[in-house]
Amino acid sequence: MRGLWCVAMLAIGVAQGQERQPGQGVNFYSKDKEIALGQQLALEFRQKTTLLNNAAASDYVKRVGADLAAQFPGGWTYQIETIREDLGGATHEPAAFPGGFIFVSADLIATAQNEAEFAGMLAHAMAHVVARHGTRQATRSELTQIASLPAGATMPDRSAGLAVPMAMLTFQRANEREADSLAVKAMVAAGYDPAGLASYVERVQPAPGEGSVSAAFATLPPRDQRVAAIQAEIRALPAGAYKASDEFARVQAEVKASVARPE
Repeated sequence: MRGLWCVAMLAIGVAQGQERQPGQGVNFYSKDKEIALGQQLALEFRQKTTLLNNAAASDYVKRVGADLAAQFPGGWTYQIETIREDLGGATHEPAAFPGGFIFVSADLIATAQNEAEFAGMLAHAMAHVVARHGTRQATRSELTQIASLPAGATMPDRSAGLAVPMAMLTFQRANEREADSLAVKAMVAAGYDPAGLASYVERVQPAPGEGSVSAAFATLPPRDQRVAAIQAEIRALPAGAYKASDEFARVQAEVKASVARPE
């Protein structure tokens, strides 16, 4: 067990110190195992949600996703579905599972003010897949458990690997910043105005201390710091011509009508 402890400490040090390309880093999961895990998690998630029965919205979301997917590295295949329930917290962030399984809530479509804002949040979710944040988080959690055990202790239970213990919050916030950075680059390449991501976060994400979660326990970076980082990413990229479409407004109107509850 002492050998495992030493390996764990070395791996944590490497993970903290190395400069990575998206998706690289210490990871106990092969891509095949990651896809299988994501498929199982998505199946369980789908059983607890209701698909949005709106063909226009589903087709539109998948087309925006395809535009963005073509700009991301890694060769992932995305399966994007639109659901009625909002399980993405205060920002209505799409639920992204390892391997490319993504669920977009009707509330995100209803809350975004334009296509760029919607594309920004979808790109952010897809970036989590590209960077393999789910399985890297699970790997780091397991390494941390191993390193904290005394010599002779038993191995930790891998089934708890996707939990987010308090010690992992810094890593979680770094993942969010990385997803923002990757999203900005993909948006520009796909022709969506990356300022949409910044404007959505600034308008929708609660400020530190607002809401039910204390700032100390928040998994998202502080709103103003996050917006400033996104804007810095945008300034570092060459300006481009961005898409201007009224299709989002039409889809949004349909979605709002389809989920409206009678008074």
